[in-house]
Amino acid sequence: MNSRPAIFLDRDGTIIEDQHYPRDPGKVMFCPNASEGMRLMMDKGYLLFVVSNQSGVGRGIIKDFEFNSVHQRCAEILQKAKIEIAEFLYCLHKPEDECACRKPKTALVPKTFKGVTLDWTLSFIVGDRESDLQLADNMGAQAALVLTGKGKATAEAFAQSGETSRYLICDDLLDFAESLSPTN
Repeated sequence: MNSRPAIFLDRDGTIIEDQHYPRDPGKVMFCPNASEGMRLMMDKGYLLFVVSNQSGVGRGIIKDFEFNSVHQRCAEILQKAKIEIAEFLYCLHKPEDECACRKPKTALVPKTFKGVTLDWTLSFIVGDRESDLQLADNMGAQAALVLTGKGKATAEAFAQSGETSRYLICDDLLDFAESLSPTN
């Protein structure tokens, strides 16, 4: 069976501006350089997935129709920008549900897509929160922290803890994409 690397992207604060429990599709807009970065990732041969915790649904803060409207708007702006997302994967559970699909747990992340094995060891998790980075660790994937969304606060927390970051830190998705080698 063929194998291929993928890029698993967080949604809020990484691809689109973080609206803190997004409910209004009219407020959905790209983070700076997000569309250019994702286009470059595709040009370099990576499959793109969106992997996002959306606990606002499970908590009752976001109604199903609001979640669906925001998701549809996000999908529309990606399509208009000619960005191909292989699959959108959402965990709608509350943290206290202790489900297997909430990042940083790995159950939400596919191991195959359309008959192709996704090589996690050659893949990347890109996001703005510690849970994204921990997901990469749990998968054996590579991780990149973007400084959009909550990324600056996440980077500051690493610096204050004295931990030397083992993660790639990038200004945004374009900065990350420029660091990638082509897949073939």
